[in-house]
Amino acid sequence: MNRPRELFIPAKITNVYTYDSGEVRKVAFTLPETYEVDGRPVPVRDRMRPGSAFLVKPFGVRTQKYRRRMYTRTNCSDESPRVLETIINDTHKEKADTSPWWQTDDLVQRCRTGESIDVCVNYDETRSELVVYQNSETVDPTTLILEVDHEWRSMRIVALALSTGITPFLSYLQYMKARAFGTLDGAIGGHVSLILSVKTPRQLMEHQALLDLAQEFPQHFSYHPVLTREWPEDWSHGKGRIIQVRTNGGQEECVNLAPLIALEPNLQQCHVRFCGNPLARDQLVLGLEQAQLAPLSFRAEAW
Repeated sequence: MNRPRELFIPAKITNVYTYDSGEVRKVAFTLPETYEVDGRPVPVRDRMRPGSAFLVKPFGVRTQKYRRRMYTRTNCSDESPRVLETIINDTHKEKADTSPWWQTDDLVQRCRTGESIDVCVNYDETRSELVVYQNSETVDPTTLILEVDHEWRSMRIVALALSTGITPFLSYLQYMKARAFGTLDGAIGGHVSLILSVKTPRQLMEHQALLDLAQEFPQHFSYHPVLTREWPEDWSHGKGRIIQVRTNGGQEECVNLAPLIALEPNLQQCHVRFCGNPLARDQLVLGLEQAQLAPLSFRAEAW
């Protein structure tokens, strides 16, 4: 049996939106309806599940080469087929290559002139179609692929996002909203509590849209933005770190999850999802253990 062949095809850069200049941007790429393979047009299909990531080739400012990089999708395939949207930050790491390029004027200029970026697809010759590549189709502890519809619509999900870790959860919410959070057939429906932690107000991604969604679906969605470094005087939401760590005599770490529990006191009746850096993930896991809190399930994606 022939395995699908991996190809990179051009997707037009159709949107660049800056949240925090030099720090955080939203980017969208639009794939063509068909692409010529071996001399004939082949349709491009988009079946990515919410919470999955696609593969592209951005430019590396340090290496001066195009690199393979994975980015989690913020929108979903059935609502925006072939339009791949993601949010990217500058990591400020010493050996960072592609992350600073996303924040440059070069990217904005490429968008203005209608240039493209290469996106990975799988060529399925047996079905004569090109399918947008996704990093995983498996629901497991290290991925954030959304559960199938008959499962998530009866779940209470607590989604903890650090900075651009919001990306998979934005995809969740777009998908769930299109299905009235699982209530279309008279079911009670699911609930998502999104806790977003960022440094400054400038880094609040889709802030007004999330406030509006919480107002539109108050029984199914709650939004808790938290600022850790600066906030306006009239800021009425969370302040400071959600996960607080101190050392016990320089030895064992003690994790204080009181700020998180204050927002979601019934964690043991929830399915906890986390997206952020590995250190914070490990601290969250340790804090749950120390507080003897065992959620119904726990899945995390760290970067």
